[in-house]
Amino acid sequence: MKNKTLVNFLLSTILLGLLVSSSPNFAHLSPEQQSGLIVANPTRYFQIAPKFKLAPEHATDKLLNTIARLQQPNWEFERLKRILDASQMIKAELFLLDAWGRFSQTQRQALLHDIVKQGAFDTLQALSTRYTLSEEFTTLLQVWRGKPVSSFSQSALLAPFQLSSQMQWGSQSCQFTLALIASDLKGLHHLQVLKRAFELRPEPKRGVYCLSRPIYVAEKLNCEKYRGFATCKLQNSDTFAHYDHLVLMARDGLANVRHHTMTLTPDSTYNTFIHELMHFSGFEDEYPVATEKAKWLCANSGHKAPNLYVGEQAPNNWVPSRTCEHGKLPSYKPSKVHSLLEYQSIKLNETYRKKWLLVLNSQRSIDNLAVNSAE
Repeated sequence: MKNKTLVNFLLSTILLGLLVSSSPNFAHLSPEQQSGLIVANPTRYFQIAPKFKLAPEHATDKLLNTIARLQQPNWEFERLKRILDASQMIKAELFLLDAWGRFSQTQRQALLHDIVKQGAFDTLQALSTRYTLSEEFTTLLQVWRGKPVSSFSQSALLAPFQLSSQMQWGSQSCQFTLALIASDLKGLHHLQVLKRAFELRPEPKRGVYCLSRPIYVAEKLNCEKYRGFATCKLQNSDTFAHYDHLVLMARDGLANVRHHTMTLTPDSTYNTFIHELMHFSGFEDEYPVATEKAKWLCANSGHKAPNLYVGEQAPNNWVPSRTCEHGKLPSYKPSKVHSLLEYQSIKLNETYRKKWLLVLNSQRSIDNLAVNSAE
């Protein structure tokens, strides 16, 4: 019985050899037949490869994975592209670490840009521990980690940003200039998002505020939360004396304005930014302020802000507001419409825009800065 089995095996081997030798390039097979043959018997790929009619980018996932497992760089590259597109970063990291040495420089560069586009800096960091990356990406990683760097000049990925040591003042055509400042890559990116949104829809009109390119200060900016508010200390703040106001990016906490400094977080929206920007001009919140603040803000009668009157008797055409809900005296606002100063899901309306411009034109913003106003 064993001899019969052995004879059958030898005959099968001979027949298979004859089949391969009679059709060495498998040219007579359609792409679908070639693909099916490879999926059924992966090592056949090496016989079919010279005449294979299907490119990796057109292959099914099953075929792609089959050939990629044979460590074929072009197929491994396409597999990784699809995994990155699907944001499957754990799987991508494993394949990257295994296959990196087999990729061409062009393929590596494309994959690095895909990783950055996904914001997968943990994956980039893991790759950097095993392989040497170019200066462009090592600098990017340092900024992501919030570490000091000497220059952005070799990194196109950091071109939208600047170092405090390489600061350019930019346009002087605006009434006020704002320095946008962050201590890590996430903060820089969010400031850039806010800057682009502001330049598309500047408030209260174009030419009032100019925003700097986001400035990286690394360890010179230290932030924490105090009573829920984001608070930051900036070393060497005199470096930014040229600017009228500073916008600091903390990691978490409620956005707020104190004197000439605004503090935001990556959760701050464009409307949040405009809300806080109005505080630079002395506008008050129209939701109930904290009890501690209400004690002094709402203790006596008078105009407390461009949008706030405190007292028993409202000015003509002013309506009740919620600002002094926790205070001694009632409060009033100049319009019955809901505003951005109360609900940050609401865009700035024309009534408040006109009032803001009146304040700016009269220069009252210099003397009427909000103190510790929050989201």
